[in-house]
Amino acid sequence: MRKGMLTIFTLVIFLILMTSLSQAQSQSWNFNIKGGLLLPGTVTIEGFDVDTDMGWIVNTAFDALIVEKLSMGGYLFYAGTSPEESDESANILAIGGTIKARFTLQGGTQIRPGVILAYQMVSGDVFDDVSGLDVGFTGEVAFPLKNKNAIVAEIGFTTQPAGGNADADVTWSPIFYLTLGYEFGG
Repeated sequence: MRKGMLTIFTLVIFLILMTSLSQAQSQSWNFNIKGGLLLPGTVTIEGFDVDTDMGWIVNTAFDALIVEKLSMGGYLFYAGTSPEESDESANILAIGGTIKARFTLQGGTQIRPGVILAYQMVSGDVFDDVSGLDVGFTGEVAFPLKNKNAIVAEIGFTTQPAGGNADADVTWSPIFYLTLGYEFGG
């Protein structure tokens, strides 16, 4: 069942990326890489809440303008955290797509609120790997530089409304993150 869902999800993401890449040939695009902090949150494992410490995050996105003021693209999120007061750790990898609105302010600064849909995998020291659906939010602000590139800041969140492994359901409500990085554009 999970392999079938993963295959369908991968096909949908592939189609989104191909649409974005084909549009990128004749319209504007951007690629960014950012790093920052994953804020503390609460993960629910079979009805028991586990609070997490602040962690780290690296994410990257490729977006192509598909119509005026709207872009679609690919998204990669990698983060690490640990349960409060524990030496154990967990890594989160999410691969998916984004849809973002684009609002350009005077001076060229862009505000880009958007939605993230991703397949999420969590691995850790003392538990079997977990997979699930990430339905997230991204709010980027891009400060343009003279060479079509930009400094980009982001506030967003990750969730896992559905997921787990053979042993347990593992879910979480929004866990926020803050990142800062560099963007290439064309």
